[in-house]
Amino acid sequence: METTKLIFIGSGGHARVLLSIAENNNTIKVEGVFDHNETIKSLDGIKNFGGYSSDLFRDALAIIAIGDNQLRKTIAKTIDHSFGKLIHPTSVIDPLNSIDVGSVVMHNAVIQRNTKIGKHCIINTSSNVDHDCVIGDFVHLAPNTTVCGGVTIGSGTLVGAAAVIIPQISIGSNVIIGAGAVINKDVPDGATVVGNPGKIVN
Repeated sequence: METTKLIFIGSGGHARVLLSIAENNNTIKVEGVFDHNETIKSLDGIKNFGGYSSDLFRDALAIIAIGDNQLRKTIAKTIDHSFGKLIHPTSVIDPLNSIDVGSVVMHNAVIQRNTKIGKHCIINTSSNVDHDCVIGDFVHLAPNTTVCGGVTIGSGTLVGAAAVIIPQISIGSNVIIGAGAVINKDVPDGATVVGNPGKIVN
């Protein structure tokens, strides 16, 4: 079976988790890491080559291994590599779903049928995304989030750990949903929502 070569942009804690995903898939090899922080020599044995260079590893696909949504978006505009995906083998993903480039699906996540995941998303550990959802680009679903059926989430939104979004809700772009929040009504662009039931606080 052909091996997929990857490079990571970033070498922090999120990158370390993504490296674990790659190591759990024997068809993926991480060739190198790019991080401006020169005090970081390697990521668990994978060499840090410093600032990104489009001249290196031209046969590899890139993953922006950074948890911050807006920083991933900014960096994505500067990368002259094609982007790959990372999907942990313990995740459950219906084959009729669509997952766009740059996105990562972590340990024990579940994505049900007819759901679309945008570019450069993070579907974090044990998150559940039910049927017929649309998740925009650069979204982060933190660990143990529950996104019920028919939900739409706009680009750049962060859904905090263990938050719940009930069915058929529309979440705007660049929203922050606090950890443990329960969202039972639509949320406009740019809002910060906390609590059960969720309340806009900005």
